Amino acid sequence: MCPTGGRKHSLPALSRFFEVPAGMYDIGIDGAFLSGTGRAVSGADLPAAYIATAVPRRSVRVQNVRLSSFLVTAADFGLFVDDAGFVTEAEREGWGWTWEGGWTKREGLSWRRPFGGEGDDAYWDRRASMPALQLSWNDADAWCRWLSDASGKSVRLPSEAEWEAFAALSGVRSIREIEEGEGRPAVNDAADFLYMLSEIFTGSANSHPTGVVWEWTADWFKAYSGGSPDADYGEVYRVLRGGSLASHPLQRSREYRFRRCPTARSPFYGFRFALG
Repeated sequence: MCPTGGRKHSLPALSRFFEVPAGMYDIGIDGAFLSGTGRAVSGADLPAAYIATAVPRRSVRVQNVRLSSFLVTAADFGLFVDDAGFVTEAEREGWGWTWEGGWTKREGLSWRRPFGGEGDDAYWDRRASMPALQLSWNDADAWCRWLSDASGKSVRLPSEAEWEAFAALSGVRSIREIEEGEGRPAVNDAADFLYMLSEIFTGSANSHPTGVVWEWTADWFKAYSGGSPDADYGEVYRVLRGGSLASHPLQRSREYRFRRCPTARSPFYGFRFALG
């Protein structure tokens, strides 16, 4: 294995992937969901405008691609930090976002201490299986570029269409399948989230499911062709997909789009990567 910088180092495993065959995939939802058939929308604490960004439904060609079956772990990210001396945006700026009954900006949060409490020690002790958190889009993109250089393979964040095709093939529910009245999980703060996370990442697993943490994708938050205008469209925000353990079921559907600045980070954001 040829390392960067002339130093030998370990690399994350590049062997466990979910293959998305080349083909046409239905991406997004049709406008009828918002204009009468979307019963779940009326009972959710989500503005319809948020869901409207996934309109219209259309067929998109996706080339053959493999997505990592596992979220990038804190140990995986640590290999990058150790090899490249990388400093994340949270570390450079000295703070991160967390949830304490509302979004709270707290000093000292980073991928090493994503929650800001006693739970950080338990998280760090299990960093080989825990997803890397408190990482911005810029941090995730830098990790992918490092692994590309170090491995000689094309490693990158998946596009929205690739991620949605992956989610459909792996059994993630469509927003159209979510029943009215399904409520948000009982996550009041980061401590609750860490407890739920620990329950999922106990022992070995063949893959990491979606809906655990929001997953960064490569794309800017832009309108789908034929969609309604939105003031947030453009090259300001990047798109996250999949929802987290703290999200409403609608947000954990395969079509829901969530946008944040490329510098944003929280204990609810992570990523998986595409190969090819």
